[in-house]
Amino acid sequence: MKRKPYVWMMVLLMALSLSQTAKANMAAPADPDVGSAITFQKNEEISVLSEVLDITVHGAKADMVVTYTMKNTTQEQVVTPSMFLSPNVEQGNVEVTVDGEAAPFTVDRYALNYSTQIQTADWKYVVLSTGDVADVQERTVDAISFELTFEPGEESQVVVSYTYALGGYPDYDFDAKRGDLKYYLQPAALWKDFSNLTINLNLDEDMPVLKYSNLPFEEVAPRTYQYTSTTLPEENLDLTIDESWWQNIFSTLRSPYFQIAWVLAPVALVVLVCVVLIRQRKSRA
Repeated sequence: MKRKPYVWMMVLLMALSLSQTAKANMAAPADPDVGSAITFQKNEEISVLSEVLDITVHGAKADMVVTYTMKNTTQEQVVTPSMFLSPNVEQGNVEVTVDGEAAPFTVDRYALNYSTQIQTADWKYVVLSTGDVADVQERTVDAISFELTFEPGEESQVVVSYTYALGGYPDYDFDAKRGDLKYYLQPAALWKDFSNLTINLNLDEDMPVLKYSNLPFEEVAPRTYQYTSTTLPEENLDLTIDESWWQNIFSTLRSPYFQIAWVLAPVALVVLVCVVLIRQRKSRA
């Protein structure tokens, strides 16, 4: 049966009851089965002093570690249910810590299939899909939900870590091989203040080249890239990694199309030789 889910999305979440609003690090879809919606409003109490995103790629996956330094700017206790969103989270590899202590969390998964559309307006994200919900093999948005408690004026370090399944064709063994990665940055603007973003990208030998990024990374070491900014970018992170030029040469030779050519080439050569010999005999005759 086809469903038409309507999903409001945003970045670190602040309330989960029907009458409350939510804060999130990125957009959060509601339950597609009931077509419900969550509206996200700006948080006026908690500031993000810094965000450090460490991305370490290994094969077709990437280890993602996000470290937020956050501060309660009020003289009152603040309790905020929070949600962290990411596409393609590997189940079973999620951890959340607050000041080094493990925090309880839940993970919910939502499908993004070929019929899904994403629309944005005024920091509200809505996902419209006519597709069935949700095969684990489909592209997904995964919501990691947990609760944060800040004492008056308290500064805390919140770490969310998970394994990300690269998009594109990271498992291919020929020239189509590439890895795509997306990370939601924009909705962090819903916190009271945001400053000091650092993104560290560490690639492996399989795909050592940053082929495309919508943010200007600097190569600081072989296979290591870094992006820094004192403000939040206007776009979510979107990047593509690839093989080096010489790896692409060997990958092209391993292409199934090239392999067919290797099989057909000797046959074509034999046919060509036969045609030449026949013509030579006819010309002599």
